[in-house]
Order: sequence, then structure tokens, then C-alpha cells
Amino acid sequence: MTLGRGEPPAPGPRTSESSKAHAWDLIARREYIRPVVGAPGARGELVAPAIDLALLRSDDGRVREAAEHTTEAHSAAPARGATLLAGAAALAALIAFVVGVELHAFRGDDCFISFRYARHLADGLGPVWNPGERVEGYTNFSWVVLIALGMRLGLEPELWSAVLGIASGALLLARVLTFSVRGGSLRDPWAWFTVLALALSGSFTAWCTGGLETMFFALLVFLGYAALADRPARPRAAALALATAALTRPEGLLFAGIASAVMLLDLVREHDRRRAGLGALLLLWGLVAVHLLWRRSYYGYWVPNTFYAKVPGPSWAGGLDYLLGFHEQYRLGWFLPLGLLPLWGERRRAALLALALLVPYLGYVGAVGGDQFEFRFVVHVLPFLYWLPVEGARTLWKGARLPVPRAARMSLAAASVALLVLATQQGFGRHGREHSPAEGIDYYASYRSEEGRFLRRLIGSGTLPRDVPIAVTGAGAVPYYTGWTTIDILGLNDEYVAHLPLARRGRLGHERRAPYDYLVQRGVILVDVYNQLLHDELPPRRPYPEHMLRLKYVPLEARFLVFGTFASDEDLARALPGLEIHELPG
Repeated sequence: MTLGRGEPPAPGPRTSESSKAHAWDLIARREYIRPVVGAPGARGELVAPAIDLALLRSDDGRVREAAEHTTEAHSAAPARGATLLAGAAALAALIAFVVGVELHAFRGDDCFISFRYARHLADGLGPVWNPGERVEGYTNFSWVVLIALGMRLGLEPELWSAVLGIASGALLLARVLTFSVRGGSLRDPWAWFTVLALALSGSFTAWCTGGLETMFFALLVFLGYAALADRPARPRAAALALATAALTRPEGLLFAGIASAVMLLDLVREHDRRRAGLGALLLLWGLVAVHLLWRRSYYGYWVPNTFYAKVPGPSWAGGLDYLLGFHEQYRLGWFLPLGLLPLWGERRRAALLALALLVPYLGYVGAVGGDQFEFRFVVHVLPFLYWLPVEGARTLWKGARLPVPRAARMSLAAASVALLVLATQQGFGRHGREHSPAEGIDYYASYRSEEGRFLRRLIGSGTLPRDVPIAVTGAGAVPYYTGWTTIDILGLNDEYVAHLPLARRGRLGHERRAPYDYLVQRGVILVDVYNQLLHDELPPRRPYPEHMLRLKYVPLEARFLVFGTFASDEDLARALPGLEIHELPG
């Protein structure tokens, strides 16, 4: 017999007050009450047939109170345990994120490309590499605009970009948390496991810094996805987020296209929301179209110049190596089968949308050959890659539609999440393949930044000229700090070099080089032949053709400015007035 919903006990013969007191004594000792499993709304069940419930008819309120008290006693301990586990996971995630950002913070040389465009935009020259030359050597339009806005407010881009990146990472973790809670409670530990895994990922926390748009883009993509995956869907919020993503990186167009297909399917199935859906699609592609038309009219191309410089064709071998390198570092591939289980759980729509975004995007990453920096392209979708296996473990724990014994599935779910978190925490620093880790990127950018600041100081003091044409391979910090007219030897910021025929495949983004005659035609005076302009000691000569490129050095305080040049001694003296110019010995 079940007591619940306030139903009175069945009538029965009256008995003495002593029998009633005896019955209440048994109930108080909880010897005859157990919780009802699977009975919605039920409070508890009296299981001893020896007790005649009729004798308690007049005390029905006391029966309910006793049953409720017993049920609370059964559930209080597990609830407290879950709350403690959720609290521990939340604290660990917060500590891991703060420590991870501080430990893995870095700055790349490429971010100074965006800073240079932003500086010219803030100064009223437009988003250009060299004043008067329109070439789109950046792939992050909205990021350049944000950096330029900070510059107009007097903020240094090195600090402003770090603030934007770290804030984007923190907001992304917060949105992943609210998405995982899905209307439940923050006391649910399952809501925190994805956040904890992301916070423990060295690649995730590293790319909260770096000076580039990586984490901002990842935030926009997840915001758009979550707005579509939630029920009811919020297509306008998704459209705004994904349109901004498309203006932040070219891959945003891929995510926008996938999201548009989802919106169209929703239009077919939800007739009452067609107006909102159509408005969202118009908003999304209206913003994208405006930007594309502006790009075509301003730069003369539909895609950035970097596309021509970096993507001459498919590079499946390089892309596969890139993705395998990510797996070797974080072992996330082990948990991919677990990521399919949400298709049979409560979050089926969310899982389908995540897979619909991941599969084409990872295929795109494989096709373009990945990226030369530490798993930057994977970080764009890292929340999906971790949410799916965590949600799969959650589905396994709950056992929805899974014919697996309760103890086995719960043990497997707990072990899977623990291994996922452990593999993520242990993964950072294991680089089995040739992709530049954050430390290597930071080392190069640090000495190039120091060179740029040193040269800028000498420019400000009048020791070096305000402008001298220079050609560099590392077209980042040195061009930004000096402000000199710069030819990008690798072609990222040069239309002519980017469209040269490709002789052979090589390192991504380094497959084309400006020919000597082109550098002469552009009036280049200084060529950064060592990928390092300032030296504490004179370096050994390199075997350049003497009739084309002579190696020179200029003493600057206790250092040497070492470069190659096509210019005659007279032209060189005019370009660098008042300086001692020597032939590099050896």
C-alpha cells in the first residue's frame, strides 16, 4: 500500500489507543517504511501487513509526515554527496583556469599583424598593412576592429588583447556550465565536469592569451550553437553570434552554413515560429553579405589574402598529422565512442547539432592541413569535443535506454569521466609531432618584440630613420613597433607574393617566398636574412649570391643590426644617414 498525494488510508475496524501507539512506535523506528522507487509523487510505502492502517485513519497527517521524514532521510546523504562533489569540481575548475592562464600565458608574433592593421585603422589610415596599399593580410576583421577601438581609448594592444581573450575564455566556461545545467541545479556534479576538463586543458588556457582572436571566436561559435540547441531555440541570438563569428574568422562561414540548415529544418517542423526563423536567417546572411561586399570593394577579393598564401590546395596528410598530434597529446580519441551515447539520451538534439558542427569542421581542418601553431584550430571546437563524452558518461550513469546493469554502467561512467579529466590534465607538454607549442611561439615573439621595441626607441631618438623599406619573414612585432614600410617575404601581407605559382608543398604558410627581383622593384633597403635583426655577436655569413644580396651590419649601442641589402653603398648611406655601415666578415 502506498501513501502519497494525500490519500487517506482505507477504512478498517477501530482498535485501542495502545495498538495505535504501538503502530506509531514502529513507524517512528522506520521499520515498516521504505521509499517507493519509480512511483511519481509517492512519498513512501508501508510494507508490513501486520499493521492495520485503519487505526491510523484519524492521524493521516502524521502518517504523511512520517513517510516524508523517512524519504528525506534516505535521500539526504546522496544529495549532500552530490553537492560536495559539485562544489569540489567547481573549485577545481576555478583554480585550474586561473593557474592555467598564468602558467601557459604567451604572446605570438602573428598577433602583431592584427595590431598593425588596427593601429592604421585607429589612426585613420584604414585597415591596411602599408599606408596606401590595400591588402587583407589578416583573417579576423571583428578582432582588428576591437583592438583598434581599444587603441582609440588609449589601451595598449598587448594588454587589451589579453583582457579580451581571458574574458572570452571565462565567459565561454560560464556558458558551457549553464548549457550543461540545462535547467537543473548547479549542485549537479555532471554540470561541472566539462568545465573542469576545459579549464585543465593547457591548450585551452594558453589560447585565452596569445593576442589573437582564438578564444573570442570559440565563444561566438558556442554561443550560436547553444542558442540553437536549447529548447525553445533562440534563432535570432544564434544568428547574431554566428554572423559575428563569420566576421571574426573565415571558418565562421562554415558554422553559419550548418546553423542555417538547422534553422531551415526547424522552419519546416515549427510552423508557428517561421517568422522568427526567417528573420534570423536574414539577419545572419545580411551581416555576412555586407562584410563580403565591403571586402570585395575595398581589397578586390572575396577572401583574405592569407587564403591564397596559406591554402594552395588540399593537404590531407598534414591535416591528419595535425589531428593525430592533438590526440597524442590529450588522448581525446579514446573517448569518442562515449560521445555517441547522448544520441540515446535526454540531449539528443544538442548532441546531433554538436556532431553536425564537428564532423564538417574537422574535415575542413584536415583538408587545409591544420595549423602550424599549437592546436589553435581544435581549440575553436574544444567545448563540443569535451561536452559530448561528458554527456555520454552522464547518459550512461542515468541508464536511459541502455540495457546495462546499474552498477556496471555507473562504474563505467565515473571511470570514464575521471580518465578524461586525468588525460587532459596530464596531456599538456606532450608534443610528439611538429606543431609549435605555446612556449616556442612565445620564445620567438619575445625576442622579436624586444627587437622591435629597441628599434622603436632608436627611431624615437633619431638614431634610426622614421621609415626605411624592409623585407622580413617574421612579419609581426618588428613591423608593428618600427612602423617601417614592410614587404612580407612569405606573402601573407603581400598580394603579389601570395598569388605566385607554387613550386612545391612545404611548411604551411611558408611555401611561397618573394623573389629577389621583386624586392629590388619594391625598393627594399634592409632584408632580414637571419630572421633576427639584432645580434649580440656577429653571426657567420650565409651563402647568398653576392651580386644580388650583400650582408652588412651596423653597430647600435652594444649590439649589431645585421641585414642583407640590394642597395649600393651610396643608396645605403642615404637610407641610414649618420650610421657606420660595415661588410659582414667571414
